[in-house]
Amino acid sequence: MLKIPKYLPLTIMLLLLISFNNIVNADILNRQVISVGSGNVTAGKETLVYTFGQPFISPTSWPPLQTGFLFPLSSGSEPPASCDTTLEEWTCVEFQGLKPSYNIGDLIQIEVNINVKVKRFERVDLWIAIEFPTGDLFFKTDLLINSFTPTPKVFKDSLETMEMSHRIVDLELAPGLGGIFTFYALYVDEGTNPLLDDIAAIKRSKLVINKSTLANE
Repeated sequence: MLKIPKYLPLTIMLLLLISFNNIVNADILNRQVISVGSGNVTAGKETLVYTFGQPFISPTSWPPLQTGFLFPLSSGSEPPASCDTTLEEWTCVEFQGLKPSYNIGDLIQIEVNINVKVKRFERVDLWIAIEFPTGDLFFKTDLLINSFTPTPKVFKDSLETMEMSHRIVDLELAPGLGGIFTFYALYVDEGTNPLLDDIAAIKRSKLVINKSTLANE
């Protein structure tokens, strides 16, 4: 019979404790997040790696307590995928007019192009959000230009067949608004909520991610 050394369990415990010392604690991260959902969240080099759809509570955001869902980190903008309307069904969405960067005085004019066709009893909802340089998320919830709210809510619901373009941003860049802004768009099953539901189970399209850098002065 194989004999386990008497002090092996203690040795393993000490090795684990030493390795855990290399993990960055949440309280020293630039953006403190306490995960309250399923899935994995890893910390390292003062940044978080997380999965879209994971609920969170952020005690350091403004207002003092913020809840919502996190988007994945991305190194840059993703090129829009072509919309193949020869298929039986499709769920396409893209941001048009968004430039990689803007200077003070530039006009920012961004449209969202929606093209969707699904079965009557398998309708979808479209969520659109902007992540500000602070890390806060603002959601598009109505047809008013430049209208976004921190309250999570669907932009277009119960979609079956639709093809339209809608301008979501139209403004002149003023000083003090600089930083990296990230735009997100995603179709999910009708009536589901990416803040609460398993995103892998409810998503009906690829998550569209586009970034733009705004100058401060």
